[in-house]
Amino acid sequence: MGEYTRTGDGVPNLFGLTQFDGKTQFFDGDTYALPQVAGWVIVCGFGVFFACIALILVWIDVKFAGHNYNSEQFNTAGRSVKAGLIGVDIVSHFTWASILLACVSLTYLNGVSNSMWFANQGLNTFLFAMMSLELKHRAPKAHTFLEIIQCRWGTTGHLVFGFIAFMTNFIVTIMMVMGAVVVTNVLTGVNSYALSILIPMGVVLYAVSGGLKATFTTSYIHTVIIFVVLCIFMFKTYCGGGELGSISKVHERLVLMGPYKPIPGNRAGSYLTAFSLQGFYSNINGIIIGLVQIFADQSYWQSAVAASPIHAVKGYVVGTYLYFAIVFSLPICMGLAAVAMDLPLSGSEASNGLVLPAVAITYFGQTGAVLVVIICFMAVTSSGAGEGLACTSLFTYDVYRRYIKPKASGKELLLVSRLGVIGWGLLASALCCMCTGAYISYNFMGDVLSVTAAGAVFPIFFSLLWNGCTCLGATIGTISGGCCGIIAWLVTAKEMYEAPTVLSLQNNEPMLAGCCISIFMGLIVCVILSKLFPAKEKFDWRLFDHDIHLADKGERLGITQEGVDSAAYIAKMRKYVWAATAVFFVTTQFVWPLLSLPAGAVWSLHYFTLWVVIGFFLLISATLIAIILPIWEARGILTVICKHMFTWTTPKEALKYDGTEFSHHPDLVDGGRLSNLDRKPSKPMSKPYVDGDDTAHGQAAVAQFKSDDLRQSDL
Repeated sequence: MGEYTRTGDGVPNLFGLTQFDGKTQFFDGDTYALPQVAGWVIVCGFGVFFACIALILVWIDVKFAGHNYNSEQFNTAGRSVKAGLIGVDIVSHFTWASILLACVSLTYLNGVSNSMWFANQGLNTFLFAMMSLELKHRAPKAHTFLEIIQCRWGTTGHLVFGFIAFMTNFIVTIMMVMGAVVVTNVLTGVNSYALSILIPMGVVLYAVSGGLKATFTTSYIHTVIIFVVLCIFMFKTYCGGGELGSISKVHERLVLMGPYKPIPGNRAGSYLTAFSLQGFYSNINGIIIGLVQIFADQSYWQSAVAASPIHAVKGYVVGTYLYFAIVFSLPICMGLAAVAMDLPLSGSEASNGLVLPAVAITYFGQTGAVLVVIICFMAVTSSGAGEGLACTSLFTYDVYRRYIKPKASGKELLLVSRLGVIGWGLLASALCCMCTGAYISYNFMGDVLSVTAAGAVFPIFFSLLWNGCTCLGATIGTISGGCCGIIAWLVTAKEMYEAPTVLSLQNNEPMLAGCCISIFMGLIVCVILSKLFPAKEKFDWRLFDHDIHLADKGERLGITQEGVDSAAYIAKMRKYVWAATAVFFVTTQFVWPLLSLPAGAVWSLHYFTLWVVIGFFLLISATLIAIILPIWEARGILTVICKHMFTWTTPKEALKYDGTEFSHHPDLVDGGRLSNLDRKPSKPMSKPYVDGDDTAHGQAAVAQFKSDDLRQSDL
């Protein structure tokens, strides 16, 4: 977040809150809002509790749903998860403790426009809805995006992007854990090193027990808790009485705070304006940071792999809406509340994301502190479990099966996956302790990741969308983009702030230079080299089907002969998803901001009321969707499971998500499709499929299911 100019100044509180008179910071380092035992109970107790839930879920899945618990089930959840649970899982991946803290702190620093800019970063998850459909369209057997890279660009590309993938995973893990560590330490006094170890190991307990499907289910519980707490905060700020309690009172105080503590870069220093230069910079940086974290982080690909094809798209759309609701409503209730009460927050407290706990404690005392610790812990455990399983998938399929034992059985891969989760937890704990000892903030780690890895975004994007992209272009583009981005980042910080320090490098301008140079240099170099030195033949998309192998026979790909999960329907839906992505981009990045500008430098009470009402609508509707949709979609299998539990019987065949049964015959994969997809075609492959020919592609996909030679279609 960089250097701050608005800090607690030691003068009397503007609104008569005498307990804050003369204070220059909110938190006293010698006293804590909660007893230390509360922190230990939350961190240790919740980890054990959710591990028990994961074990129970696995037992129910095997006993009453008849599922085989093998490596495919552990790492892909059977590729049958529906939209509601995918959406909840997506929002859990993106709603880290540090994200919850940062969106509130940035609104406190930049004003109300930051809620819009932060919400607009939901573009990233919407964009990945398109990528998830391309994944199911072209590489339905893939477990990781590195398997796609290996198939496209061989060992060289696999090693380069493998380094990017593991770096991204561990830096994202550090950011997730450290946000919760900072808050829990400040509120309870629990040792930071102990938290750095216990939080990742608590995640390991239930990730290694339940695998991806249990992680989806526990993410549902976590996300529901977060939404309920956010509703409490929202209603307290605008409807709950007390120090604020109404929209008009908050608006009145924000108007007064503009001249009293103006925001540099905002028109008239106002907190109530869309004319915010720093907010605009934060939006661009946030989008690029989000693109890096989505494309280079296996955990987001993991959710797409786990879903049935059409539900992958729907799930990412649902996840976008849920994320949009959280990061729009939370800042306008807690970030603006901190301003409206003139809380004495220091620059260090704001940079470490402590605005949220400060407001919660002012509202509810110790209860508020408990709520903040719980939602931060829920956020880090749900997202952390996804990171752990993503890392172990990379190790299992792209290290162990690729370089150590290519013929490993499904049972061996399951064991390696479980050991990989434990290894991830140990390494994550060690890295978090190192960052704690070196006093490196999670914000700075995120900035390092964004600048160094942004060059990989477009090459990864092209791996599924441009068959003319070469290994030379992709790898050199990625490396040169990162190097040029780092240079631009350091030079801009030196020119604008005299020296490239940890604080100056976190400012918006150096970050903007570094991120933009990195991502666009990666794009330019990738395209130019691919055009100047093209491959002899364009990549044949059908090689994904031939070169990527399932680990266990009889496992489903989630693709059916007919209906919304058929290959023909997927091909047809691609253009609609692309169009929807374009509309969402234009609406969030241009239409909405431009419509906010006529409201002027200081929004009227009526306009601010509209903004808050939108926040209420988004939060309440998203809460209902998050709670109801996953249960409604699973009503079929839940009903059948309850019947089997009542009679204490196990179904003869495993249950689909809707409660019906499917065959586990070793020669069948969902609806009669042969599982032995890896045999060579009886006829030579035809000329490579040319992008854009959706009609021909769809016809070929339909013909695939009518032919014994599954390799004669353009999947």
